[in-house]
Amino acid sequence: MEPESWMFPITVMLGSLNHAEVQACSISSVPDELRNQNDKAFKPKVVSIGPIHCGSTRQLQLMEETKWHYMREFLDRNRNQGEGRVSRIEACGHQILQIDNAVRASYGGNTELEPKELAKLMIVDGCFVLEFLFKLASYMIELSDPSRSTGYSGDPIFEDKKKVLAVMNDITMLENQIPLVVLKSLYRKVFPHPDGTLIHNDHRVVQLVREAFGYPQKEGGGGAHILNLMHLSTVEHDQYQRKAAKKELTRCATRLRAVGIVIQAKKPNSKIELEDRFNFDIKFNHNKLEIPTLQIKETTEVKWRNLIAWEQSKISIRCKFTSYALFFRGLICCKHDIELLEEKKVIVNESGKSKEDLLKLFLTISKGAEHMDSSYGEICSELNMYRERKVATALQWLPIVIWHLCRHAFQIIVYYGINWYKILIRDHISTVWKLVGVLAATVLLILTIMQTIYSARSSN
Repeated sequence: MEPESWMFPITVMLGSLNHAEVQACSISSVPDELRNQNDKAFKPKVVSIGPIHCGSTRQLQLMEETKWHYMREFLDRNRNQGEGRVSRIEACGHQILQIDNAVRASYGGNTELEPKELAKLMIVDGCFVLEFLFKLASYMIELSDPSRSTGYSGDPIFEDKKKVLAVMNDITMLENQIPLVVLKSLYRKVFPHPDGTLIHNDHRVVQLVREAFGYPQKEGGGGAHILNLMHLSTVEHDQYQRKAAKKELTRCATRLRAVGIVIQAKKPNSKIELEDRFNFDIKFNHNKLEIPTLQIKETTEVKWRNLIAWEQSKISIRCKFTSYALFFRGLICCKHDIELLEEKKVIVNESGKSKEDLLKLFLTISKGAEHMDSSYGEICSELNMYRERKVATALQWLPIVIWHLCRHAFQIIVYYGINWYKILIRDHISTVWKLVGVLAATVLLILTIMQTIYSARSSN
């Protein structure tokens, strides 16, 4: 690509709009409106995938050697005795160069790397991701069977469960994706399809992703990248109404209980620690609100925020995760609602987050979102209008609501009081002499007020 060829990105984008294996601009930067709520949820900590965050921090640079080790392990899979590793690498490189335009289109045509440099990055990162998925799938099976011992001693990632969780978080971030067509191309060079099936009908990588992350297998295998596959594995893309994002539920959990609504939890099916899935099947019948248990794991917040960012970046997909977040935003107004939902097992905190951190998560998870769907509109309307048909209903719910409002107000006062205290210490009492000055000024102010009051009384 010549530097003066400023038209090249435009031709790349136009030529890839109807590509069977590519979604143009599917890997893009997260808008500031979403990023500002938790910037760390969108920046990889351990491993960078693709050009956006490549080598941006020292920690990411330290992972480059592990990438090459994983690449070698992947390229050695299914290798015949007479087949050399070098010839396999060359075949991968030739294949990735052929889809250079498709790769660039996935990143919005803004990648400035030369074709061979971009191909090198795709090969190393793609092989790493595929090898990690293979190992993760085996790791999940071993976790589901405690009698089996892990065989990952010496592995730089899988010998430490926290490292596994960190990598799982990183490869689910929107800005840290690699086009699925790259993963499919590399996979086919190592595992040729026996029937010669065309690449768009070869769903083995999709099956591998679903197996590794604990999603049920489905027919078909479209998608732009791993995050898109997670969305497709969870959300049914049927008819829906897209509308402006807003909080539809006006009653929090405490108020729902006060008017006679019974909140029940539907227990999750998965018991594997690393599996992190969402169940949107919320139902309201008569006076019973059934909500599937939301397990807050170490990977939940990052995955949830990035899936919302993915929904907000496209106009043709259903915003189920956004609507789900807005439902919980209405259900929770303070940490006392979290305590109630934890008591009912609607929320199970397995991440070690404090009540304050959980409250911040639920209050900010949907901030910055512009679109949602109509998933819970009818349920929210029924919950907002519900009244239990009893004469003594008001006597039952009024004390609960008043006590809830008082506790909420006290929580707000404490929150702002602590913040003001921190600002005071940071900006005005950062040294001992400043503390002495503030105390002296306070004493002088009190004495002045007392003198004024005394003088006023004396004059009377």
